[in-house]
Formats: sequence, C-alpha cells, structure tokens
Amino acid sequence: MTDRQKQWLVRILIGGLIGVAVLVPVGGLFNDLVSGGLLATGTHAPFRLVSWELERLAGPAALAVQLGLYFLMGAVVGVSTLPFADDGATLVRRSLAHFAATAGVLTLLVCLCGWNWGKVVPLVVYLALLAAVYLLIWLVRWAGWYAEVAAIRAKLGLVPGSSPLKWRETLPYVPLALALCLGVPWLLRQLEGSGMPLLSGTIYAQLLLPVGCLASGMWLGKRHGFCPLYPVVCGVGMLAAVFLLYNYTVLILFCAIAFGSALLGVAAGAYPRKKEGD
Repeated sequence: MTDRQKQWLVRILIGGLIGVAVLVPVGGLFNDLVSGGLLATGTHAPFRLVSWELERLAGPAALAVQLGLYFLMGAVVGVSTLPFADDGATLVRRSLAHFAATAGVLTLLVCLCGWNWGKVVPLVVYLALLAAVYLLIWLVRWAGWYAEVAAIRAKLGLVPGSSPLKWRETLPYVPLALALCLGVPWLLRQLEGSGMPLLSGTIYAQLLLPVGCLASGMWLGKRHGFCPLYPVVCGVGMLAAVFLLYNYTVLILFCAIAFGSALLGVAAGAYPRKKEGD
C-alpha cells in the first residue's frame, strides 16, 4: 500500500467516524421532524434514532443501514481534506467528480431516510445547499491562492492583477442584476394587479429576463473578461424573487434562466475576437 493510499484510508476512516458522531444527533432531529415531530403536542422527545421511512424499507436492519449512510457521508467529506491534484485541469476534474459523489451520497441518505418527504423540491434544496457550501469552500481556497500570487507579484514589482474571481469588476453590475431579477418582476406585478400574470410570468420569463441577463452579461464580459460571479448574482436575485413574488413551482426554471443567460452572456462577451487587420 502506497503512502497516498494510506492517507486516503486514514481520512476515510476518520471522516466516517466523525460523520457518525455528528449525524446521529442531527439525523435524530431530522428523523423526528419528517415524522411529524414538529407538529406534536403534549409530552414529546424531539429525537428519533432511526428514520421511520428507513424502518419501513429495511426493517430490523434500518439502524445498521442508517449508520452506514452516516459513515459513508462522513468518509466522502473526509476525502475532500486531501489535495486532489497539482495541476489545474486535473484538479477541476477531480473536484467535479468528488462533488458528484458527495451529491450522490447525500441524495441516497435524504431519500432513504425520507428527509425530503418523498418530494423532489426539498431534495433540490438539499443539493443546492451542498453546492453553496462546496462553492464557498473553493472560494476561500481561491482567495488564499490569489493572495499568494498577489504577494509574489508585489515582490517582483509587477502590476497587480484583477481581483479574485473579478468580484470588484462585477460589483458595479450587482444593482443592475437585482433590478432585472427583483425590480422588473415587481413592477410588472404592480401593472398586472390581481389579473392573470401574463407580464410577470410568460413575457418576463421568456423575453425580458433572458435578454436582460444575456445583454448585461455580454457588456460586463466585453469590458472585464469572464466574470463568474455575475451569473451567481443573477441566480441569487432570481431565487429571492421566486419566494417574494412567485412560488416554489417556478424555482428551478426561473433560476436556471437567470443563471444560464448571464453565464452565456459573460462567456460570449469575454470570448476573444480578432482585431481588424489581423
């Protein structure tokens, strides 16, 4: 067994044990919640060791299965503490593979334990939270790498580069994104009154939202290059609009339109073009 394999084995074992230790109390609360504990009256112990749904599926083996899922979840997280690769391309591929594995384990845990009440939307929320945590961790790592590069450039007397993930370049466009994703649908709702949401529904989702996010993203991309945070801002703004002005049934559709259109816009705007005469 190589040293790297030993490191992986140690992280898997430690992560799995920590996963069991952490998820037993947390999972007990979730098990009670999904089985109606939130609405219970009278004397009530807000803890259920084994999921009711898992007991129905696995019978006497439910506890062992649930502990195994906890261990697996902790093991996957434990592996993430190891460096995946030295070069960028391999790092991205392995990071995406690890995220897919983590999302798969989380989906298995949530569905088997019934923590999504047998519905798709809660599962999507779980996965979105996982993606947000994963993104936050990588943003922190990126900031650390950027700080190291900036320090090296400063010592060499080089011109400072752009801000991490070009957040400073994206900042002036945040009000525009919020206006597109929050202000415009709110205004259209006021114009519609209590009638059929034609303006804030069909016309906004199929025309105003994608065109606005695409155009603003292209303008940002042309001026500052690829800015990955702008699609995120549009997606978050649309997420807020869904819960403030719409309902969860359009969550995936509207957020996908906002995020995808803005992403396509900044990518198209940042795409290098040949100068005249080349």
